[in-house]
Amino acid sequence: MILKVSFLYCVSHGDCAVITFEENGDRKCIVVDGGKDSSSSKALRDHLDADGIEKIDLMVGTHIDSDHIEGLNQFLKEELRRKDRGDPYIPVGRFWGPVPSEDRVASISPAGASAGEVDWQRYVIESVAQNDRLFDQLTKAGVKIFHPALDNQPENPFHSVAIEVLGPDTQIPADEIKSTALGLTTRGSRGSVEIRGLEDLRGAVSRNFEVMAMEADRTANNQSIVFRLAPAASMPPGCEPWTFLFPGDAGASAWETMLEDASVCGRLSARVLKVPHHGSRTGITSAAAQRVKPAHSIISVGQEHGLPDEDILQMVQSLESGILCTQRNSNPTKRSACYGVSGDECPPKGDPQTITFTIDTDAGTGAVAPSPRACQHSW
Repeated sequence: MILKVSFLYCVSHGDCAVITFEENGDRKCIVVDGGKDSSSSKALRDHLDADGIEKIDLMVGTHIDSDHIEGLNQFLKEELRRKDRGDPYIPVGRFWGPVPSEDRVASISPAGASAGEVDWQRYVIESVAQNDRLFDQLTKAGVKIFHPALDNQPENPFHSVAIEVLGPDTQIPADEIKSTALGLTTRGSRGSVEIRGLEDLRGAVSRNFEVMAMEADRTANNQSIVFRLAPAASMPPGCEPWTFLFPGDAGASAWETMLEDASVCGRLSARVLKVPHHGSRTGITSAAAQRVKPAHSIISVGQEHGLPDEDILQMVQSLESGILCTQRNSNPTKRSACYGVSGDECPPKGDPQTITFTIDTDAGTGAVAPSPRACQHSW
């Protein structure tokens, strides 16, 4: 069997991976996250077209943040338009992702206020609304939806690859992710501030918005679906198995929970790690990195947030892990540790690239393009 795992450049910022393999003479496809906008959606469609993919058997949205799911939303909208026009389109069979809002509407709506007045408030609720829109698109497209967690393990729809869900502990509704982090509620639960409308939201959030928004983002990240994927068949004798760990944007709290669970901790090791949160120091911890101990570390990054962080690069490099980035930061106003690094550059001169692992499970061979040697730097 040929297993191919590609990490796509998402145009501006975000995560997107495409996994393909053979099963019963058919080619199967898994898409993990989709970047943040229509440009990322187009990049995904172009990749699928170039690879001859005609169906997505499983789509995974790891968590509600826009740089992971909004591209999926845009992709589904465009494919439904293609279907309505009678054009060739790419159907989706199954979706694994976060639970939408309990009432399928963002918990607080900014309707009725001017755009400038609610810009900062929209940050708090936009991920919830985007997740709800994605859920609507999936429902419209007739996709089978499941919300995986440790207490709600999904049935693996494939027999050629093994998929192990390692986090989160449990799934909570998207609106609860944000409201819990912000200490707000629309139901007036004990110990929180009851929100009856936009004025209440303005007053509560404006008192400590930046800290609250950061905490809301951390809460969403720590709700990331974390899973490990590997060929189901054993590799030939003497060949090291290929395992891939997809942790979304899991942060310190999520990693601590996984490390404390003996049944999960023992399954965190992986030959290939998709480094969480685009190489931010708010992603993987040193203890978790030591447990995963990847041979290859993939950082999906763009130009927006000055990532990856230097301490994460040093941490990964200390594990003797090859580092590959979907783009090298070249933004002079938001410089990352990679900005202006001389010598071998990955990608060359900041150009974007798709990183692809091709595994032949029968021969026991595997290759990565481009070569991970291109990313060995001293920071």
